[in-house]
Amino acid sequence: MSYPITVNLIPGLPKEPYDGGVGKYVGVIAHSTANNGDSADGERNYESTTWQNAFVHAFVDDQKILQVADFNYICYGAGHTANHLGYVQVELCQTTDQAKFEKAYVQYVWLLAKLLYNRKLSVIDGVTLMSHAQVSAKWHETTHTDPIEYLASHGKTWANVVADVTEQYKGMEGNSVNEGILIFGPDDFVTANRLAATLGNEVAIFMRKLDGTAPEAARAVGHLYVIGGAASGVGHPNETVLSGANWFATVAAVAKKLGY
Repeated sequence: MSYPITVNLIPGLPKEPYDGGVGKYVGVIAHSTANNGDSADGERNYESTTWQNAFVHAFVDDQKILQVADFNYICYGAGHTANHLGYVQVELCQTTDQAKFEKAYVQYVWLLAKLLYNRKLSVIDGVTLMSHAQVSAKWHETTHTDPIEYLASHGKTWANVVADVTEQYKGMEGNSVNEGILIFGPDDFVTANRLAATLGNEVAIFMRKLDGTAPEAARAVGHLYVIGGAASGVGHPNETVLSGANWFATVAAVAKKLGY
């Protein structure tokens, strides 16, 4: 299942490039609007007069997915760090009607998955896929905790969002990916993203399991770059290990691979 994206960009928005994504976004942030009974069109109309204070890239309600800002440029939705690192930000319009919530929710998780899939970023909770609550806890530049409370009011948790986005993403993958990058932890993601941009092909990024092993999807790629962790790699038959004794040494190994 896929959904149309209606584009009605707010005029006059700034076109500021992302800082952390080599000119491309590095993930998505999931918000909710905090206004019960609102709509995508209504939120867009409101932001068209207040965007200097805050704006996001898209709104989702039970009727449509509405893109209001260019996904290739920053928005003002989650604090300076998250905005400039390069996160596309999506607002889920709120309702007390369970049926309307369900219709909006399936489009919401589909859009989050689609944005990640378009950049082959994989679904990594707290790294490529973040709630506004996670952003606030990580960078302390905002105090918002959406969409957690709103999801709970309709019987959903953040874990449900991650699982549902992952399921949608897997459905979009289709053919197996030829190249992949396996990271040891969240701190390695920016380094991996720069390597992916340099490789120039469709590259999937994976994160190790808690036990240090590679997920099955990572084992299925044709060539796997292993960033961070044990220098011995993970036993992939065609792997390139780019690791060091610490994070700085790992970055140096990747930089050498990139020819810096």
